[in-house]
Amino acid sequence: MEEELSFDTWDKNAELYAILEIYLKYGILRPSELIDMQITDTDEGCNKMNYINVQTKKIVINNHKNDRKGRKVIDITDDNLNDILCKGLNNHLVTNQNSELYSGSSSFGKMFKSRFNDYNPYDLRKCVSSIAISEDNTEKINMLEYNQGHCLNTILKNYNMYNKVDV
Repeated sequence: MEEELSFDTWDKNAELYAILEIYLKYGILRPSELIDMQITDTDEGCNKMNYINVQTKKIVINNHKNDRKGRKVIDITDDNLNDILCKGLNNHLVTNQNSELYSGSSSFGKMFKSRFNDYNPYDLRKCVSSIAISEDNTEKINMLEYNQGHCLNTILKNYNMYNKVDV
């Protein structure tokens, strides 16, 4: 049985746990989509930023690589994750060691690699995609297509690295 973690305060460990939970359960968002993400309990005034609304349990990506497709909304179905995110209300999802926003996705990537055994978010994206494909999990694959902003063919060609399937 999986043991749920809980956090009393919003600190670096809670931030990293929340990011990993988002990555593992909802697909790996681009670091550029996460590094300025605000945790809030309203949608008001948020139409130009990426944010997590803990009240509606939604991750809203307004600014992403494929802006022409419009905003992306991801439902948070994990109540434990949402409870932890509530601890960070009115904070950013992730900040550097000085509690400031990362200057760019590369500095976030360096921190990620230093904390997770030299793996970067894209390594994790490859792993999550490979697992969904090897399990032939259509629901998860469809979710990854939407959340990561790639069609299945792109996922197969670029992210299915740990269980190669001919494309």
